[in-house]
Order: sequence, then C-alpha cells, then structure tokens
Amino acid sequence: AALLHDFDEVRGIEILDGLHSLSLELKEVWRKQIVPLVPERKANTKITFLKGDATVMDWSDGTFCFANSTCFDDTLMQRLAEGADNLTTGTFFVTFTKRLPSDKWTVLEHESHPMSWGHATVYIHQKI
Repeated sequence: AALLHDFDEVRGIEILDGLHSLSLELKEVWRKQIVPLVPERKANTKITFLKGDATVMDWSDGTFCFANSTCFDDTLMQRLAEGADNLTTGTFFVTFTKRLPSDKWTVLEHESHPMSWGHATVYIHQKI
C-alpha cells in the first residue's frame, strides 16, 4: 500500500502468528532495501503491523481498508462490516470474493482477477 499511494500511515492487522511474523520480516525488507530507493514522501510513511483480531480492534480512523476475505464465513463478514460501518463517509474498502454485508457501503466496481489460489472477485466499496 505504501508503494502505491502517498499514505501518512499504513497499518496491517493479522490474527495468524505465522503471517504476522512474516509481515514483520517484510517490514525490515522495506526499511533496508526499499526505503533507500523511494521518494522521501513514501520513505516517511509510518508502517505498523499489529497482531490481533480486526473484528475487536479499533481501526475506525482508516480511509482505505483491505481484507483478504475469500475464506471468511458469513458471521466473520458481518463482524467485519460492523467495524467498517464505523469508518467515515467516502472511505474505500476492498474485499475478495465477498461483498461487505452492509447497506452503508456501495460497490463501485467488481471483477474477477487471478490470485495465487485461483480467481477471486475483487470488490471495491465506498462508504456512503
């Protein structure tokens, strides 16, 4: 995300130990190998990776969110949507395979894209 847009801050929340550890390793790669090559604006992006359950954490200050939700069941999608509903109007949220089950979001675009595990529908939502 920090490479694709000039965010002030980028945060990741991961519940799985292995993926959280991997995110910390990749943060070091970013710091050592990528930061020296990018413009100062991108180099100064604050990057944080948190270990925890996004459905109980506060991320209500987000302006662009992403959830790799392909394997999320209906209950988890509902809990994710409840958290997303606390975001401000105009916020963007990208999900895979499943839409946010909330009438507070509109789907701007959706289309199938190849992923490492096969094709997934990518949904781009905006808070209304």
